[in-house]
This record gives sequence, structure tokens and C-alpha cells, in this order.
Amino acid sequence: MSDPYSNLAMEDNDIQEQIADAMDARCKDPAQIAMRKKYLGDLELPKPAFAVEFGSGTGHVTHELVTIAGAAEAHGIEPSSVMVKRAQKYFSDKPNLTFSIGDAKETGLEDDSVDLVLMHTLLCHVPGPEDVISEAFRVLKQGGTLAICDGDYDTATTKISDFDPLDQVVRFMINQNVTNLWIMRQITEMLSQAGFLLGKRIGHGYVAGEDAKYFLTVIERGADKMAQVGLIYPSTAEALKSEANSRVANNKFFGFMSYVSQIAIKP
Repeated sequence: MSDPYSNLAMEDNDIQEQIADAMDARCKDPAQIAMRKKYLGDLELPKPAFAVEFGSGTGHVTHELVTIAGAAEAHGIEPSSVMVKRAQKYFSDKPNLTFSIGDAKETGLEDDSVDLVLMHTLLCHVPGPEDVISEAFRVLKQGGTLAICDGDYDTATTKISDFDPLDQVVRFMINQNVTNLWIMRQITEMLSQAGFLLGKRIGHGYVAGEDAKYFLTVIERGADKMAQVGLIYPSTAEALKSEANSRVANNKFFGFMSYVSQIAIKP
């Protein structure tokens, strides 16, 4: 199965809504917010700055380009109309925050017009990520900043013992929903070849909170998909989801994944 995020606009609305729900849960996770504050809060932007997020999802991270990174104005570009509608609804009271349907490889933005481009958990889903990086280089002003953060997906786990069945659900889900598990291990060469100067790189360890809300969406979607493709019976999928919820209820759940942020500058 191909990564549904890689061509999300072509997926059924139900799938887009399901992914939007998961994205909302992840964006609101306190540990995820702390991670974004760590790398976005370090940025030094000119004033006033115009920032753009490629692959803006439901808009929460685009909003942080203003509240954390300090941009005067931010715009989110996202291929899914479902995501864009949510973002516009959530942030309709923010006149300096706008969203549009678009393609990260061909944004339509003018050359040398942007102070900051953000790609947050985007490139792992993109076939041909070099094209997105080249587009960022084109639209950034001289001295402009590119901020990238993505998962190091090979590290994702819910394992609390050998042969943990929930961990297999997570591994299956990642296999089905990530185009490149190792994008952040490859990113520095891509950026250098595109002409960027490399800036700060930070590793971020993400541990699921007490309610594990985001990790539960991963397990729920993964178990359902395993049943849909015939790997397990529906009753088994329900049992796996029940196991995950029981672990959360009994403070036994563990979920971890590392992320990496990389800053780059257009000379």
C-alpha cells in the first residue's frame, strides 16, 4: 500500500477526516508542543517576517509560526481541502494567518518572497523530497530560513516486553503511512546539494503523555487497517485496541519516537 499522505487530496473524505483527527491530536499533545517550541523558538527572523508552512495540515503549527517563531504573517499551503477547511475554521479570527490548497513542489509563491519556510512532518510522506527543498530555496529571500522537523520513524515503539503485539501494530502502521522512514538521516546531503547552508540540528525524544491520545490514534488506525487487508480478524483488531486503552487506563502504556529538527539558511 502506498502512503495515503503522499496524495492525500485524492483519498476519500472519510480517510482525510480520520487523518485530520489524528493530526489534531498530535498537534495538541503537550510533548509535541514543547518539541516545536524548542526549535521554532530558537529562530531569529527579520521584522516584520512572512512565514509559510508547506503541508500545513489543520493549521496548528502554522499558527505557531506567529506565536512561537515571531512571524508577523503566516500562510499555510496544504493539498487536502478537508485540512484547509479545518484550519480556516480554527483560525478564522486571526487576520495574519491564512491557508490555501496547494502543492509544496509548486507553491505559486514569488521568487525571493518568504523569510521562513517550515516543513513539519512533511518530507517523510513526499516522493521526490528534493523537489520540495528546491521550491523552498526558490521562494526564500537571501538569508531566509528553512526549518524542517520530521520523525525518525525507525525508532517508533510501544514495546514493553518481547513479542509485544501492540508494537507490531505500530510497525505496520508506519510501514503503511510513511514513504521514507529515514528522511532526517538523509536530509543534510539534500539541503547541501540544493545550495543551503546547514544550521542547528536537534534530536527530540517524544514520549506519549498519560492519555497517549495521539499514539492511540496510531494503534486504532493500524489495527483497523490490518483487519481491512485480512492480516487479522476484526475481533482481533478490537482486542488490540482494547489492550491499548487498558494500558492507558492502568498507567501501563509506553509510546516513544524520536524526531529531528534541522535548520538551514539560503545564502
